[in-house]
Amino acid sequence: MKSVMFRRSIALGFHFFGALLCYWLAFQLRFDFDTPEKSMHAFPQTCWWVVGSYMVAILAFGLYQGLWRFFTLRDCLTTLLALSCGSFLALGVVYLTNDYSFKGFPRSVFVVSFLLLLLWEIGWRGLVRLLREHRLGMVFSEQAVRRVLLIGHPDNADVLIRAMLQRPGELGKAVGVVSEKTSHQGLRMRGIPIFGGLERIPDCVISTGAKTLIFLAPCTGPRRIRGVMQSLTDDKLTCDFRVMPSIHDLAAGNLDTNHIRKVAIEDLLQRPSYMLDTKRVESRLKNKRILITGAGGSIGSEICRQLIQFRPKVMVLFDVSEFHLFQIENELRPLAIEAGVKLIGCTGDVRNEDQLRRAIRSGDGIDLFYHAAAYKHVDLMERNVVACFQNNVLGTYVSANVAESEGISDFVLISTDKAVRPTSMMGASKRLAERLLIERPPSVTSFRAVRFGNVLGSNGSVVPIFREQIARGGPVTVTSRKVTRFFMTIPESVELVLAAGAVDEDRRIFVLEMGEAIKIDSMARRMIELSGFVPDVDIPIEYTGLKSGEKEYEELLTDDEDVVRTDHDRIWVVKKGREVDAALLDIGELLELIDLGNSEEIREFAHSMVPGSLLKTARGTTERQ
Repeated sequence: MKSVMFRRSIALGFHFFGALLCYWLAFQLRFDFDTPEKSMHAFPQTCWWVVGSYMVAILAFGLYQGLWRFFTLRDCLTTLLALSCGSFLALGVVYLTNDYSFKGFPRSVFVVSFLLLLLWEIGWRGLVRLLREHRLGMVFSEQAVRRVLLIGHPDNADVLIRAMLQRPGELGKAVGVVSEKTSHQGLRMRGIPIFGGLERIPDCVISTGAKTLIFLAPCTGPRRIRGVMQSLTDDKLTCDFRVMPSIHDLAAGNLDTNHIRKVAIEDLLQRPSYMLDTKRVESRLKNKRILITGAGGSIGSEICRQLIQFRPKVMVLFDVSEFHLFQIENELRPLAIEAGVKLIGCTGDVRNEDQLRRAIRSGDGIDLFYHAAAYKHVDLMERNVVACFQNNVLGTYVSANVAESEGISDFVLISTDKAVRPTSMMGASKRLAERLLIERPPSVTSFRAVRFGNVLGSNGSVVPIFREQIARGGPVTVTSRKVTRFFMTIPESVELVLAAGAVDEDRRIFVLEMGEAIKIDSMARRMIELSGFVPDVDIPIEYTGLKSGEKEYEELLTDDEDVVRTDHDRIWVVKKGREVDAALLDIGELLELIDLGNSEEIREFAHSMVPGSLLKTARGTTERQ
């Protein structure tokens, strides 16, 4: 507090001295420093009235409060308005105290003193800011601060440039702005050159020595970012890629510049935007009692995060992993208190009926059951067939039975595109889990399965594996140049799961629209480029061949599955499929095979129960007639 008072006292002294000096100097300039005797009395008679008027205006407009190093054009306008008001006030006071006239008083002094004081107030502030920015620029230039090329509209770049001028050590030094419009070519803003046309970016990187590219609106879309990255790759150039999510929030002070984040692989997905029908979903979830199995996993935990926003009455988190359950419960606890949601964490196995019943009854009954617990790693499940079917098939069977006997109204299974024409035991197990639900006879419980592709960043997905390999310096391992997969972000996939769960269809499989399949090889190369390296030069890529159970491409539907679009955007429902021509699933036979622990017999059973599967082809054997 003492420091603030001291600063303001110094500031007021500066304003008072400036007003006095400028008024005296105005008199001297008016008479060429040779004031005639008849006008000599005018200065001492009016001095304190004029200086006092200016001080009143300065106090009223708070000119003594500003920090000079942040002086802006807006402050210039405020200063102009304040001194204008002070001049008019001084003019009125002199007129009133001089017998309602300006006799013997040179009126041009007011104009000259106003201009001098305006120069005094703005000049000193501008000089302080200029010296500070120049000094910072010199200091950080010597420290080799990173050189930044901004890509976007100059209006948006201007906001960030101002922040960079104030904090070059933190944000870097802007060395150029690349605009989509070629008409901007050759112009400058704040002394920084503007280049026109995104196709010129490689040349701009070379000429400016830029090491970091920051994408600003309107150039933050996946297509533009991918195009820029490809052009740099073609010229063997490496840069650090970053994106400014919302320049408007930065300008309004709502977003700190620390939110300038690295471009992630998720930013390069060409995904259509999806607007969740929050009213319908909220009507289905609000004040309900909900159980989530696999609550600590990638999908299960995101389901929990999004569910809590709709303020259910109770959320029971069920997971076999104590560690993952502890993590998600700790994360959600503050949100649950704020939303008035009762949060219950239960450790247990979905294959254990008693543990599931206790979890359901701990929430005084359950209305909705989200079954996300599953083994999903393809290669690992090929080597652990019995455990795969125990968890994915038997676990779903037990969960469905318990849900039905406890009178739960809705049951939603999280399925996968690997269940379509499966070549792996994991995919086959999920297909049988789907059949267990849709072939159940009608009851009080409505059963649904939601089928979608790979989820970026989920546990065991290629993205964290590639990141770890890149961090180690490579090599990055890819199974094949031709392998493609469908991808979604975790939040997007869960939004669609919640929306599908709100559709009034029973014993149906829902398919989420995944967009275009992405080549894993291309994804690996993009991730290497995002890390600032050149693929096959700095980081090698090795092709390991398809693992057991893997196939080059995934499908969300087979050719003969009858799908109908729901009234939710990007959600389809399967009306019928190959299972109508197959024998009803005999869960008793599967339970016997699981008890025997015979992996080969389980494979034979899965192949016979999944029409159109490629399980035998995947194992390199001939199908029996």
